[in-house]
Amino acid sequence: MKSLRIFVSMLFLALIYSCQNDDLISENNSTDESIETKCISVHQGIKIAILSDTHVMDPSLLVKDGTAFQAYLDKDPKLLKFSSRILETTVNNIISQRPDLVLISGDLTKDGERISHENVARILRQLTLHGIKVVVTIGNHDVNNPEAVRYFKDKQFQVPTVQANRIPFIYANFGFKDAISKDPNSLSYVNEPIKGLWIIAIDANKYYQNNTLSVGSGVIKPETMSWIKEQLAKAQSKGKIVIGMMHHGLVEHYTGQQQIDYGYVLDNWENTANELIDAGLKIIFTGHYHATDITKREHNGKFIFDIETGSTAAYPCTYRMLTIKDNEYCFRPQNTTFLMGHWFDNYAKSFLSDHLDGYFSYILTNKFGVPPAYASVFAPYFSPAAMAHFAGDEVMPDISGQIAALNAADPSGTLSMALGTLWTDINTPDNSVTIDIETGGVH
Repeated sequence: MKSLRIFVSMLFLALIYSCQNDDLISENNSTDESIETKCISVHQGIKIAILSDTHVMDPSLLVKDGTAFQAYLDKDPKLLKFSSRILETTVNNIISQRPDLVLISGDLTKDGERISHENVARILRQLTLHGIKVVVTIGNHDVNNPEAVRYFKDKQFQVPTVQANRIPFIYANFGFKDAISKDPNSLSYVNEPIKGLWIIAIDANKYYQNNTLSVGSGVIKPETMSWIKEQLAKAQSKGKIVIGMMHHGLVEHYTGQQQIDYGYVLDNWENTANELIDAGLKIIFTGHYHATDITKREHNGKFIFDIETGSTAAYPCTYRMLTIKDNEYCFRPQNTTFLMGHWFDNYAKSFLSDHLDGYFSYILTNKFGVPPAYASVFAPYFSPAAMAHFAGDEVMPDISGQIAALNAADPSGTLSMALGTLWTDINTPDNSVTIDIETGGVH
């Protein structure tokens, strides 16, 4: 009898230990998927896929389409119904392209829904199963988001969101678990996915300020900036190649962007960019504005390139493929709409165009004080400019008639300036481009 009790006790302890191990594996998103740091020489060539703003909305969150969901799309037009399928299609295509590394610069989910994060992690797991390393950072939509909801006709209902302390567990195998340094004041970290290459993933989001709405703007905290500078100094002393990655833009991608459309580049972006330039950072991958755009900033004889990548969930549904060999960084655009079916490209383009008119009517009325009757007339001026900017390498057509109409309605010239600068590409090609990271030359 005593032996039986001992056996039962041992069995009970074994079950407890087993359950604890199961919980640990779940917390770390399965520990057997970790990929060792790859030993690839930059002289041989490194191939990196760059994504941003995947905005995955788990399909279960749209119970029944209706006025509630459509109202969301009117203020933030994204292909949310297709977002999960688009990411799956993109991942399958990337697997066939066999890059060494995939980087994703934030806004992984629609609005930080826990079920959407779990869906993203499930999809990205296909990459690690094929031996492709993945490193992610978060965006303003992803953490502590009060707008995490599911939709049913004219109603919406709160669903569980994710707090900052859960992100390293959900995305453990996508950069966090094998980080070589972590910032104690944010979700920033350093990962060395390929021997000799450091990725500094910077968390500049303000989720700690979220209340009834999520905060879209970003800032690098002073403590985090000090940590970044320490990492850059270490990298330099060790002879590492460094790529920065952050959700928000570091540099304006058209003149006056922060004034025209606040929150898409960092608060105090000029000083922040100069600090990072002085600290030795030469290139950073960003997102947030859903545009394919590259801008170069120079300061004190040094430079930095802000490589913004468009959203997979908004037309033209792009990502980038980067090949690094010696000092040359060669970027090429990738398009996923045609992978979704022959009909999808036209559908996605029409969806964005149709929604942008309403979006700009809202912006002109509420941000610029334009009367609604005039706003509905002027909105179609801005929609093509925005779509051209999203696609990159924009070329301004003859808009003299539109400029005259805007100046007649607004003698201050604010509206005409906003339209003109949105059409104007700054200093660097956006899609197919090769950068010499030592000299800052572009061709």
